[in-house]
Amino acid sequence: MEPYGETDIRISNLLQTKAKQFCVGFIGMAFAVLSAAWFSAEDVLLYAVSDLFQPTLIFVWNAVVALCLTVISVLVIRPKWRPESYRQALLTVAYGTVNCLMQINISLAIFIIGPGNAVALLFTMPVMSVFLSVFILGSRLRMSDIFFAVCSCGGVAMISLSLEEEDHQSELQRVLPSFTGVIFAIVAGVSFASALIFARMLNSYETAHPLVNVLSYSAQYSIVACVLCACFNHWAIPTTVGSFLLITGTGITTVGAIGFGYLAVGWKDPTTVSILLSLEVPMTYVGQLIFFKFGFSWLVLSGSVLIMISAVGSLLYEDQETQAEQETIPEEHEEQQI
Repeated sequence: MEPYGETDIRISNLLQTKAKQFCVGFIGMAFAVLSAAWFSAEDVLLYAVSDLFQPTLIFVWNAVVALCLTVISVLVIRPKWRPESYRQALLTVAYGTVNCLMQINISLAIFIIGPGNAVALLFTMPVMSVFLSVFILGSRLRMSDIFFAVCSCGGVAMISLSLEEEDHQSELQRVLPSFTGVIFAIVAGVSFASALIFARMLNSYETAHPLVNVLSYSAQYSIVACVLCACFNHWAIPTTVGSFLLITGTGITTVGAIGFGYLAVGWKDPTTVSILLSLEVPMTYVGQLIFFKFGFSWLVLSGSVLIMISAVGSLLYEDQETQAEQETIPEEHEEQQI
């Protein structure tokens, strides 16, 4: 038998380990919820300034503010980044390109169909990333993927039908029909799913750094936004303090959301973080209800729930698949040694 003293020490060490794991997990989840809240704040701010400024000017302010804050972060943190190959450099550029495309399309969707509907449609992204993984990475297609895809498509259809019943219209929606907002949101989802695939491919490189990826995105977004604004000649300066704070806040909340997201992944597993980020959908609906007095029908609620079920379910199944593959690798290695 072990002495009572050693047993007490072991119990104490076990309790301390469990407490540390709980604290680490709780901190990671808190960062993930904060990231979702900041993304939601960005969505609401984008819609708030849509009637004050032209879309391309909003792109410029959003992009340039995000770029300035990212450059400051790079100068302070000074990440050690050197591409191991041309492929890694091209992937970094591609990651920034698809994120730039995502930001432009989701912003246009927000301007046309409102922040809540646009973000709900954006979260078809996890299902899309699964199908893109099949074609790009050669992953296996499962029956669960097809089921979640059907749920996601059903949610898109419900939200699309609800747009005809809504009585509020933005400035851009008076020019473009509602279905264009749905198309922009779907394109944003495909772009976001592509960004996840590129991020997964970049993670295989030891020298990859998240801050460099954000710099690639914000730099490309700034260039594209300035070109678009120049083409449409939408240059303007905010004339009031309130409008200046609103349009500047779009860029600040973007960087804050991304920063909290990366902090969350550092403390908690990516699957849990991704699931918690889906809280952006209900947060945005609540935000538009509070600030813009937008109600939502049972079609919107049902469609959003279907999309969130498909997103969370797809992430959980993908995580189980990854864990199963990781468990089989050591077993195969041991068999080879025998």
